[in-house]
Parts: sequence; structure tokens; C-alpha cells
Amino acid sequence: MCKRLHNRERSIAVTTRDIARLAGVSVSTVSRSLNDNPRISVETRERIKRLASELDFEFDASARSLSTRRSGTVALVCPDFLDRFANTLYLNLLIYDIRENLAALGLDCIVIEAAAPNGQSNVRRLVLQRKVDGIILLLASTLAEDWDIIKKHGIPVIQVHYMPTYFDAERLDYYFTDNIQGGFMATEALLDAGGERIACVTLAHANPEMKDRERGYREAHKARGLHPDERLVFAVSNSFDEAYECVTRNATLLRTAGGLFAFTDIMALGAMRALADAGIRVPEECKVVGYDDIEIGTYVKPTLTSVHQPREEVARLACERLAALLSGKGGGGVEQRLIPPVLVRRESC
Repeated sequence: MCKRLHNRERSIAVTTRDIARLAGVSVSTVSRSLNDNPRISVETRERIKRLASELDFEFDASARSLSTRRSGTVALVCPDFLDRFANTLYLNLLIYDIRENLAALGLDCIVIEAAAPNGQSNVRRLVLQRKVDGIILLLASTLAEDWDIIKKHGIPVIQVHYMPTYFDAERLDYYFTDNIQGGFMATEALLDAGGERIACVTLAHANPEMKDRERGYREAHKARGLHPDERLVFAVSNSFDEAYECVTRNATLLRTAGGLFAFTDIMALGAMRALADAGIRVPEECKVVGYDDIEIGTYVKPTLTSVHQPREEVARLACERLAALLSGKGGGGVEQRLIPPVLVRRESC
């Protein structure tokens, strides 16, 4: 009987009164069981908790949500590597822009990682406790269980920056930089300025974002009837030191290249330092283009030419779309946008 009622009521907000009715106990017994009150037997506590879990019940911590069913809050779910300097240079700027746009729309923002330190899902907790009205995903992948709980409870969700790899993207509103175009324009600029041999430094464990940049690199060669020299395609971690060491190891080979495209600015800066230490002048002997257009690229000499990701537009469009969905004005279907990047020319190319 409990299973039948569960299936029928799973889309309705479950209360302690519902659990009490299904378990055949008082509401106070349910409350005490969920709070591990020792006055309730272990057997009863476990039975109540099991039933609550089956019904996706958790205490609603928001008084506002209790009365209006709306919290006025959006969760921005981020990857778990924001403590690494190289990864924060661009993403922190995007996070700031999203928070600013949400604030302008009258929405509060919780910035949180997908998983808590104990390994439990923060997404599941926020949804079940009704702490958020909508979710913006800044993740390359999401657990299937998290996606299931989001869809089950009808939470509006927007994907930004990363092309998701965990389900059919056709079902999702998303806003990304066109990384294929970005890779193409960076390589095209180097081919125009540095001849036919262009090196690239990509990531050893590339996500779809980086694979698209490499696709653009290859398509720019193909458009001119050229083929990249595979010996000039290097894969490293996203760090200054690894890019520096890679270019240093391959300095002799890189003397034959007229340009180098690094898939992040931090790798471009490491490559430029290594080229300089190897006696290869930038831009006279080797042009360099990075990606992200972070401010630190303007602090070095020569200043770094880079592909600017239109994070301001991505943030604005994503937040406006989420606000429309929350207000019931989103219309049918999904909205998916690839935003063109811009090449910012400086001294390195």
C-alpha cells in the first residue's frame, strides 16, 4: 500500500502528516524519529527514516518556502576544482557575472559544489529541502541521480560554459561560447602571421570544450589545404609549470614553428616564458595566442593575444532565461545558444 501511495503522491510535497498516516504513528513520533530522539525505538526510527527517504522527504528549512513555495534563491553548481589557481582564473569571473545578473533580477544565489565533503549530493539536498527555485549548472558532467531528482521535482535548470556529457543535450537550455569558432580564429590568426607550421598546447584530459578548440585548430588548417604536424600537438595539464616544461623539452622542434596556440591563457603564459628562456623571441620568431582573455595576460611583455570568451553575455542570457522559466513565461521548448568569441589582439601575435 505504501508503495502505491508513494507512486501516486511522489510529485506532491510530502509532509510529516503524510508520513505519520502511512506509518500509522503520530506526527510527533515522525518528528522525533527524524531527529533521532532516543525516546523513540531504533526500529521505529529506522522505519520512519526509510519511508521518508522513499518519499523524497526532508525538513524544509525555509519559512518562505513553506508559505509561498518559492525561496527566491538559485543554486549555481560548480565543479570541485575551483581551489586550483589555473582553473579559477576564468571561471571565477563567470561566477561573478552570474551572481551580478541574478541579483539584478531580484534572485539570491547559492554557489555550491555538486558534492559535499562527505560525498553526499548537494544538489539532492537543496532540491529536497526546497531551498532553491532553479539551478544553473557550471559542470561538464552531473550524476545521473542528481539529474533525475532535478527533473522529478520540475526544477528549472540552465547549463552554462560546458557542453554536458551526461544526457541528451537537446533536452536542456544552454549557453556556451562557440569553442570551435574560437579555436579556428586563434589558429587562423597564427597562420596569417606565422606561416604554415602552428603548434598547439591542449589538455591531456580534454573535456568537450577543449576538444572543440582542437577541432577549430584543425579546421583552420584544413580550410587552407594544410595538415597540422602531429609532432607539434602537445597535451599537458592546465598549469603554467606543465606548459613551461613541455615547451622547454620540445624547444628544438618548436624552433621550426611560426606560431603556438595554447588552449588556456595560463598555459600560453607558461609557453611564452619557456620560449623566451630557450632564446626563441615572441613574437618575432614565434607568435603566441591564448584562450580566455584573463587580465593577467596584459601584465606580461609581450602582452598576450587571446580569445575572449563572452562570459558577460553568457551570464546575462542564462539568468534572464532562468528568471523567465521561474515566472512561467519561458514558453515551450528549450533555448540553446552558442555565443561567438572575439580575438583580442595584443603584442604576442
